[in-house]
Amino acid sequence: MKTSKVLTASVCGLDVELVSVETDLSQGLPGLTLVGLPNPTVRESKERIRSAITNSGLRFPQQRITVNLFPADTRKEGSHFDLPLAVSVIAAAEQFDDSALASSAFIGELSLDGTLHRTEPATALLLGIREQGIKKVFLPEENLEDASEIDDMECYPANRLEEVVDHLSGKFRIDPVATRLETGGAGRSALRSDFGDYSEVKGQERAKRALQICAAGGHGLAMYGPPGTGKSMLASRIPTILPALDKNEIREVAKLYSIAGESSRSNRPADERPFRAPHHSVTAAAMVGGGRQPKPGELTLAHRGVLFLDELPEFDRRTLDMLRQPLEDEYIDLSRVGYRSRYPCRFILIVAMNPCPCGYYGDPGHVCNCDETRRRRYLSKVSGPFLDRIDMHVQVSGVEYSELRGGESASSEELSEGVLLAREMQRRRSGAEGDESSGAGDVCNARLTPEQTERICRLSGKSETLFRKAYGVYGFSARQGRKMLRLARTIADIEGSEIIETEHVSEAVSYRRPAEMSGGCDG
Repeated sequence: MKTSKVLTASVCGLDVELVSVETDLSQGLPGLTLVGLPNPTVRESKERIRSAITNSGLRFPQQRITVNLFPADTRKEGSHFDLPLAVSVIAAAEQFDDSALASSAFIGELSLDGTLHRTEPATALLLGIREQGIKKVFLPEENLEDASEIDDMECYPANRLEEVVDHLSGKFRIDPVATRLETGGAGRSALRSDFGDYSEVKGQERAKRALQICAAGGHGLAMYGPPGTGKSMLASRIPTILPALDKNEIREVAKLYSIAGESSRSNRPADERPFRAPHHSVTAAAMVGGGRQPKPGELTLAHRGVLFLDELPEFDRRTLDMLRQPLEDEYIDLSRVGYRSRYPCRFILIVAMNPCPCGYYGDPGHVCNCDETRRRRYLSKVSGPFLDRIDMHVQVSGVEYSELRGGESASSEELSEGVLLAREMQRRRSGAEGDESSGAGDVCNARLTPEQTERICRLSGKSETLFRKAYGVYGFSARQGRKMLRLARTIADIEGSEIIETEHVSEAVSYRRPAEMSGGCDG
């Protein structure tokens, strides 16, 4: 009896587990039996590896072949099983050195002529393999770039099956490529021309200030105003002032995108925070995740970054209300028959909306054609509890000609200085300075617990009096009061102040939810 064992990995929800491909050759009628809960894609690999082995000039064993995918009680899926299956069958027949197989993992899809092709989700698989202590992996050369976000791993890229077999048998050597994750450190991520710069947005200094506070403390932001005032333009530039992802966050984001089958981050800096802006026609499953084979949705793909919802009332109300729990808990549980997974979704929410269907309610330069009933019906598409979970609310008005053709405007470079200073103060208070494993790069005032809010948001005597007065005048709820305190704490951090002063409280209160917008939104 001849046996072999080859290592690979399998994605189960958001987890990646090591899989042993165990092959046994025995006497009997020639044939290949595959067990261990393979899905149809893996079952079909029997025919691919038979042709790939033969067409690569190698001998396919004419014996009874039994292949077990261990552990046998979890479902295996993906075309990346082709290479480990082929290597396992050949190893059982030719008896390769077991120590070489035991210390390496294999992933890759095979064509019928033995060519290795790119496979998904490679980044997630490689991260899972590395977390299991395996530092050597054989993979298609096309997947080599997927290893760029992984530290301390030896990758053996190959174009054909025979190259891998010849390397294992000692006839040929594949030069390993050592991976090392490069980041820009704790500063701002590299600017990208497709995001632009805030200096290109003339006027709207109050909205820019709100976005700076939003980025500094991780606070949600709602922008209201007529069409053409720059709401979308302002929101789309927030990645240019956000701090860079740290190493652990880079790996976390890369894994999520890999599992989702998204390649939109492949041409972006590794330490750039995600920015997702789904169209208002997005379905509930696409927003929160799910599907026949559940995958992360827009909420999870925005993890550690920004989710921007433009034209908010055009979104399905049921879809928006599904965001309420994830906004509080920062995760979402997906449950299906025989399947349950928890998807992370810690992001900054930015929304933009017009005040009415025509967009010009309250605009002195235009006449609004909407009656009160139509306006309230339009605003009622967004529930009050949803808007109440957003920390900051800003009115974005039209820009005067003098501002449009005027002088200097605050740039991303200038705004990011305050963001980085505030994040550094928050990091120091959290005690996570220099500890990448703690996710220090994402420590934000917006996520302070009630106990932390009470302890950290220290008010001076005058600011305490002002806040008490504002609490009574505006009728804040307990949740709204804590939000205002955390917001004032962020504003003080941007200014480098350890104590919250009256000007910080005044500015925080000015970002409360406008009463004129709430009339039709509380349904």
